[in-house]
Amino acid sequence: MRAQQVRRSFAAAVAGALMAGGAAVGTAGMSSAATPAAPNTTTAVGQQIDAKCHWHPGHWTKHWHKGHWEYRWHSGWYDGHHHWHKGHWSKQWYPGHWEKQWHKGYFSCNR
Repeated sequence: MRAQQVRRSFAAAVAGALMAGGAAVGTAGMSSAATPAAPNTTTAVGQQIDAKCHWHPGHWTKHWHKGHWEYRWHSGWYDGHHHWHKGHWSKQWYPGHWEKQWHKGYFSCNR
């Protein structure tokens, strides 16, 4: 019978702490676990924080890279048999393409 009374009084104490705004949570070191989006939270010392948070959703951006020719000069060289290989130009076409990039969503809070 005594254990049942202890459980009831503990449940009443927990309910009272929750109704009081959860000020006991801050003293237990759990305040860092609170979500940053909770407006008007109360700290252990009773200070009022007026944080208004807004979620900025993630989004894609894309950028077009146009095609281009690349011209490259290959200089002449001597091989191992003392023969000279003259230099020459080469060109290569790089086609255009889209480049997509994902920007993560984030919270911003004004205090």
